[in-house]
Amino acid sequence: MQDNEIDILITIPEFKKNEDYVQYRVHFQNQKTLQGFQIHFRYSELKKFHETLETLKADLPIFPGSYWWKSVNSNLQLIEQRRQLLDSYFQNLIQIKKVRDSLIYKNFVLAAKKESDKQVQKENKEKAKKCDINTTSKKKQLIGQFITPIPNPVNLPPTPEQRKERSHSMEHKPTNNKQRNENKKASKQSPVLNFGGSKIFRGILSNAAKQ
Repeated sequence: MQDNEIDILITIPEFKKNEDYVQYRVHFQNQKTLQGFQIHFRYSELKKFHETLETLKADLPIFPGSYWWKSVNSNLQLIEQRRQLLDSYFQNLIQIKKVRDSLIYKNFVLAAKKESDKQVQKENKEKAKKCDINTTSKKKQLIGQFITPIPNPVNLPPTPEQRKERSHSMEHKPTNNKQRNENKKASKQSPVLNFGGSKIFRGILSNAAKQ
């Protein structure tokens, strides 16, 4: 039984050949919102989906077979031929209402949507990370351009203020030496002791003590 009301259109526009396996890009597009997503499947995964649909006992389209005497994945022409057959298979499959209403088909579409969202998030994170790295490196380059290296203070010539301070300190050196000499002489003399406000020389006290 067929119905022209198709919500999701499924196509296989291209394939991707890796070193030892081939993936087919399956594109899902919502006919009402015109929003779409895509995900890559291997031939064995799509064949397993078809085998699960056979439990519905519906009149399914013929699924593209494999060749036991030759490898499809090693021949680009055979890969393209298989892609065309898979694309035709899904175009006929979505025409069957019993298939579209089945949980098997709906789970297939939902699982593909979740996996596609994960891949998009991963790609966006990688792009954002690369942008952050590029931005940081550019900032460092700009900072390096505008920063002037500070010379060693030891090698700097003295400023006028420093020269003035040095000359001022040199002028006061003789005075300081003179004061030191005077202080030494004063220390040799008998110091004055204050007792109750009266000044008594230490020499007088020593004589009084002897008497």
